[in-house]
Amino acid sequence: MAAARPGDLGRRVAHRRRELGLSREEVARRAGVAAGYLDYLEHSPAVAIPRGSLIRLADALETSVKVLRGGRVDRPPGPGRAGPHPQLDELTHEECEAHLAGGGVGRLVFLTAGVPLALPVNFLYLDGDIVFRTRTGGALAAAAGTIVSFEVDQIDEAMSEGWSVLVSGHAHLVDDPDELERIAALGIEPWPGGHRETVIRIETAQLSGRSIHQRESA
Repeated sequence: MAAARPGDLGRRVAHRRRELGLSREEVARRAGVAAGYLDYLEHSPAVAIPRGSLIRLADALETSVKVLRGGRVDRPPGPGRAGPHPQLDELTHEECEAHLAGGGVGRLVFLTAGVPLALPVNFLYLDGDIVFRTRTGGALAAAAGTIVSFEVDQIDEAMSEGWSVLVSGHAHLVDDPDELERIAALGIEPWPGGHRETVIRIETAQLSGRSIHQRESA
């Protein structure tokens, strides 16, 4: 029998703890709970937690009860407010590649029936190109053979900082057996799950990016 997946609260707690670089023991000490209880919370498919404990846990994770309960999952990230000393910079080619190197979630931007469409996908950056898996015959697969763009970004709401990288190039279906085997070994897991064996590769023609950071005050 497959192990039960952790519940939404447990996943958010574990994700926030990793964001802060904290161990379970450190968070448990901050929140005044046992480390074993925190381990149970992160792995249990569903668990009821008293409000007082949830408040202490949110404080320990430097967030809010609302965030841990998923109260913001239906909203775009951040209010987009400028910080006190914002500076907008162009990223170098090397900086863009560094942001792409770890893969993650980005948005494929392409035309369908003459209308621009942007859809999120899990991707990897392979030999200077974007690679992702999708459903055969789906909207993303139909983008093969066209010029597309691919956008990745990261926003730090607390600091009003962030970056974005834009890749443009020709998207094509990967059908070479050796290349397919190599890409399969990388373990790209499509976000929607399911059987998605079509592999798309975007051959990078243009790569650009921008960052916003806060200058130190004079």
